[in-house]
Amino acid sequence: MSFRMNGEHKILFDARAAVNEYPGMNRYIRSLLSTLIPLLTDDERIHVILSPDADEFPCLRHPRVTLHRVTANFETFKSQYQAYKIAQTVNAEIHHAPYILTPIRVPGRMVLTMHDILPLSHPQYSTLWQRMLWWYMGLRTVRHSRKIIGVSNCAIQMCAKKFGPSITKRSCVIYPGISSYFKPMPEDVIQAFKERHALPEKFFLYVGSDRPHKNIVTLLEAMALMDPTATIPLVMAGFESEKSKLRDRVRELQLESRVQWLGIVPEEEMPCLYSAAHTFLFPSLVESFGFPVLESMACGTPVICAALGVLKEVTDGAAKIVHPTDRQEWKRAMGLALGSLGWRDTYREKGLRRTAQFRWETCAAATLAVYRSLYRRRS
Repeated sequence: MSFRMNGEHKILFDARAAVNEYPGMNRYIRSLLSTLIPLLTDDERIHVILSPDADEFPCLRHPRVTLHRVTANFETFKSQYQAYKIAQTVNAEIHHAPYILTPIRVPGRMVLTMHDILPLSHPQYSTLWQRMLWWYMGLRTVRHSRKIIGVSNCAIQMCAKKFGPSITKRSCVIYPGISSYFKPMPEDVIQAFKERHALPEKFFLYVGSDRPHKNIVTLLEAMALMDPTATIPLVMAGFESEKSKLRDRVRELQLESRVQWLGIVPEEEMPCLYSAAHTFLFPSLVESFGFPVLESMACGTPVICAALGVLKEVTDGAAKIVHPTDRQEWKRAMGLALGSLGWRDTYREKGLRRTAQFRWETCAAATLAVYRSLYRRRS
């Protein structure tokens, strides 16, 4: 079967990671496809592979989209095999893998998006089996890829460190965007949101998972060092909190009255949550891009985040950077956010200016340009 049929360029996009368990990947895939698909020309068709439990997002109803589903969860061998068989059947000219765990030796020219390689870069957060799987599949996927898109310079550098410096010759950086609905909300809308969720008038905010590498324990310990009468509560959202192990640490630190668990907030309410917060806190030890940091900045809320290379890169001076595990430094930074009259206004303006540079339209156009650079020429 030819790579092209009826004069069409065929693209296969592996979107199996667009599920709630992977919030960053989910956002990247959905936002990229939603912006990229309308840019397709009449001689381009995109085939999209979805996981069984992923909802069919609206952009996939476009006439130039063909949808395929696997029947097994994303990280199973069955899912990988089914995705491989779909790739063989579609026989696309371009195969875009937005995640490193993808079928290898597929037809066409592979484009790989590099986010992070957590099991290899930070082995303390993974099992031996996970590290072996990532090393084997990662090495082969990287070698097989014609083009590697890094969501940051740090992502490319990390990939090159683990899989060889020659990777940089096939790499480019295309920053993801921040959706336009992340913007400062009107005061009456914010107030209604606070009342609906019984939120305090002023609060610190954390959004993300409660996995160990998110380092929320350091944040809690810094809170415990602060004078309860001179600080504000911490609201945590983004994960199912009822069974979280963090609850035990909150009790040990006697922070029950100073921590509020919000759980998973619907996507459409996230701009209100960010806008309602006094300051956004992000102590993570490992990140590939840091969507919550930029989303909060886009909503006009100042950010204090960990001194990771990627967060320094994407915030570019528009956020307060602190050592991720230094509790005293976190305490001082939070105290400054509350006590300095001009601190919040300064970082609010810096954040709004910085996030204006991250647009999905730019990301989609650059990604499509990568596909087109790899098209086979007409005979």
